[in-house]
Amino acid sequence: MIKKFTDFEKFKAAAREHNITSDLDSLRDLDIVFYEDYDEDYMILSLPAVDSTTPNQILILSKDFNLAYCSMETKTMGKKLKLSKINKGKYQASTLLFYEVVSFALKTYFSELASIKKSAHKLHDSPDIDKVEQVSKKNRDVWDISEDVLRLCLEAEEEEFKYVNIDVIPYEFDILLARARHLVDRIKGVRRETDSLRTKCDIIETRKLNKRIELLTKIMAILTVVGLVISVPNTVATVFGIPAVSALFSFGLILELTIISGIIAVGISYIYVREVF
Repeated sequence: MIKKFTDFEKFKAAAREHNITSDLDSLRDLDIVFYEDYDEDYMILSLPAVDSTTPNQILILSKDFNLAYCSMETKTMGKKLKLSKINKGKYQASTLLFYEVVSFALKTYFSELASIKKSAHKLHDSPDIDKVEQVSKKNRDVWDISEDVLRLCLEAEEEEFKYVNIDVIPYEFDILLARARHLVDRIKGVRRETDSLRTKCDIIETRKLNKRIELLTKIMAILTVVGLVISVPNTVATVFGIPAVSALFSFGLILELTIISGIIAVGISYIYVREVF
């Protein structure tokens, strides 16, 4: 028996009818893959959503009943599902439900990855470190979930789950496992792309910093020249402005020395400025 629900309260009510008292509410917003067997009577599996429009999918699998809280698309997926061959075997219903829900979860993860990859491509034209970090975080979140789902599929293949029998649909399970591996590989590719974008941002920021340092150097050179041109003649004039010194020299000589010192200061400044600019 398989029952699928899009209403969480109805899902909980159906679970209570089968004496399931586990805290299902805590699984609704859980951001990691969760699965556990309970006294060999039933198994609970929770697959996290990666976008706000899709709820976490929660499965309760057992020998006699199978319940699923899922999106409307997953609820109708079983009717559209085309399977090569369904072998008769133990836990057929629970195995088919497990396959449907995990398959839909992988589909949503691929869609989210496509969106992340599109965002990463746009950043190549105008890299922004904050946006790159946002894309990297989304990709890391999907990666963590996808690796957990891959591990889930591997454990199902190794018959770690009591209520999942891959012999019922062996070909489809091979495809499911291949899709999970492919998803993880593609996520690694996006990670390499974000690392490249991060490096590009670092290069751009380094260039901007170098330009700022160059501008600051030019400003300091100008200030140094201005200070030199003003201070040298001013120092000479100050020295000859002392009454005891000025009495020994004529005003014309003092004026000439001041002008000459100014010219020397300008000459030295010119040489300095030409080296900087």
